[in-house]
Amino acid sequence: MYRLLAIDLDGTLLTPEHKITPRNFAAVSKAVEAGMTIVVATGQTLNVLRAVCAELPLNAPQIVYNGAMIADIHSGVVLHEHLVPEELILPTLAVMREAGLYRVYHTHQHVFVDQNTPNARNWYRPPAPPALEVTDVASLYPRPCIKLVGVGAAETLRQKRIELEQRLAGQLYVTQASSELLEFMHPVVSKGYALGIIANILGIAPEEIVAIGDNHNDIGMLRFAGLGIAMGNASNEVKAEADYVTLPNAEDGVAAAIEEKVLPLLEK
Repeated sequence: MYRLLAIDLDGTLLTPEHKITPRNFAAVSKAVEAGMTIVVATGQTLNVLRAVCAELPLNAPQIVYNGAMIADIHSGVVLHEHLVPEELILPTLAVMREAGLYRVYHTHQHVFVDQNTPNARNWYRPPAPPALEVTDVASLYPRPCIKLVGVGAAETLRQKRIELEQRLAGQLYVTQASSELLEFMHPVVSKGYALGIIANILGIAPEEIVAIGDNHNDIGMLRFAGLGIAMGNASNEVKAEADYVTLPNAEDGVAAAIEEKVLPLLEK
């Protein structure tokens, strides 16, 4: 019997137009009515999650910043948090600049970006505050940093991720949140790690969990869950880690997975 459903946001629950479709909303709602706990696991900020998922029947702590934070989105209370180690902020920013990446510095209040970072002004919509451009994000040090992000060309970023994972092994968690975004966080952080904390709080075993995702940053929770589902739009790297592949996010893949793999078992 499955008891918890963990769902990635961008590229998974959201369409390419960043919407939750009526079918996806209905499927998630039916899962909750059947007794499932729902956890949205995203690399986005708490403000974005609260805005985008305000209408969803979320009934548990939620995973934000790729697991660097676990929070109650209704109250805004932060339950767990791991910041980037202070002594690694400036060296990591230097490594990112060396790799030719635009740099992003996440604090509790704001998201700061290097000047001319591609598409930064379009990342967030009200009520989430916009990203703020600064001449050099390194000037923000030593403000507490939840995560650092590198923005680069899609065609080269996967290789850069592999190189930087090796270079920073044991120091930081390096993951790819989209085709153009690399993220750098506290070394214990991941969606899988955060999902394990929530499962322990709720007394839910890994085999009672279904996780759905599409990108490299979702692999940890797909591995942790009893049933790991990759989206049809996921990379081959992610699909190889999944137990099942559903439809793409443009075709209500989350709803299809819930309808085919979750609800039939709950209704028995």
